[in-house]
Amino acid sequence: MQPEKLSGQERELKESEIISTRTDHRGVITFINPMFTKVTGFTKEDAIGKPHNLIRHPDVPRCVYKLLWDEIKQGNKFFAVTKNRCKNGDHYWTLGYFQAETNKDGEITGFRSTRHGLHDPKLKKDFDQLYKQVREEELQYPRPQQIDAGMELLYKLLKKRGFDQYEAFAKQAL
Repeated sequence: MQPEKLSGQERELKESEIISTRTDHRGVITFINPMFTKVTGFTKEDAIGKPHNLIRHPDVPRCVYKLLWDEIKQGNKFFAVTKNRCKNGDHYWTLGYFQAETNKDGEITGFRSTRHGLHDPKLKKDFDQLYKQVREEELQYPRPQQIDAGMELLYKLLKKRGFDQYEAFAKQAL
């Protein structure tokens, strides 16, 4: 089930609204907390068994998700600012921690994320502008080359802002 067309309307998370999800090792949703349903409008039936990118907003560059997945697949924790979409086409901004879950042998069995709202209007604007520039760059290339093109521009733009890594830029939102 794909979300409706984008509405352009933001759904701002309250301080008390914390979203938690888990996926299997392939990124297929295995758990959502009640706040996920409340915020996104997706029911358990809509979400469980679906790829986590169900909530991916097209404004967020593919290269940002590549960074995220590369890190957590190596067993590292990752912090990101994401713009996600609701079932009705609205969007919401989150600060999220993402990490792998492992079994007793240390093998990755899945991933989990905990996200709360981004409330600073200036930071939302900064991330929106950065993501827009990078996403526009990605779309200038065929799909197989989009991530590399986006990554190159992302790091150029981060460097102009005084950051060497994406996570350092994202952590200013904390």
